[in-house]
Amino acid sequence: MADNYLENQYDAYLARKAKKEQQKKLLFKKQLKAYKERMEREKANRPTDENR
Repeated sequence: MADNYLENQYDAYLARKAKKEQQKKLLFKKQLKAYKERMEREKANRPTDENR
């Protein structure tokens, strides 16, 4: 009985850990996408030598 309890607790821990890691990866991808978009906007708005 105790073994089943510990196994269930460990399985629940692994599930929480995997979910947290997935959320961390999604947040990173979201931040990376926002960063790339910001860099593209800045690049488009950057004056070139011809426009100076």
